[in-house]
Parts: sequence; structure tokens; C-alpha cells
Amino acid sequence: MYPEMIEAAKSEGQKVAERSFNYANLVEKVHAQLYQKLLDNLGKPQENYSYYICPICGYTAEKQAPGKCPICGAKGEMFKKID
Repeated sequence: MYPEMIEAAKSEGQKVAERSFNYANLVEKVHAQLYQKLLDNLGKPQENYSYYICPICGYTAEKQAPGKCPICGAKGEMFKKID
């Protein structure tokens, strides 16, 4: 759904909406990878660790925040820790 929304925002000149949809599209791909990893390891012993969420775009990192968000460029110290 995001590609169509991105194109609609672009054609309407809605730069903020276009950026927001682009972020969401990229972040959802990361989330899908995280979900798949969890599904692939169901029933197996797993390490317990925190996640770090970018407050700008929602990018999710495992174990520690990156130096800067690979999606939107936000500084790593802005990330919210989720235990």
C-alpha cells in the first residue's frame, strides 16, 4: 500500500506526507525481518535483550541503538529503549 501512497503524495506535492510514507515503507521491511526472526526461532532458547526505537520514523534496533538511524538519520541517543 505504501508505494501507491508515496506516489499519490508525490503527485500532490505533499512532501511531508511523502517522507512519512517513505519512512513507514522502509521501517515495515525491518519490522517484517524482526517478526520472521522471532517466528523462525519459536520454541528455541533465545537471548533476552532490549530493543531501541527511533522516535522519528519507528526504526527498531536489537540490543543497542545505532549511532544514527539508517532510515531517517536521527541521532542514536534519541532512540527509546524498550525492555
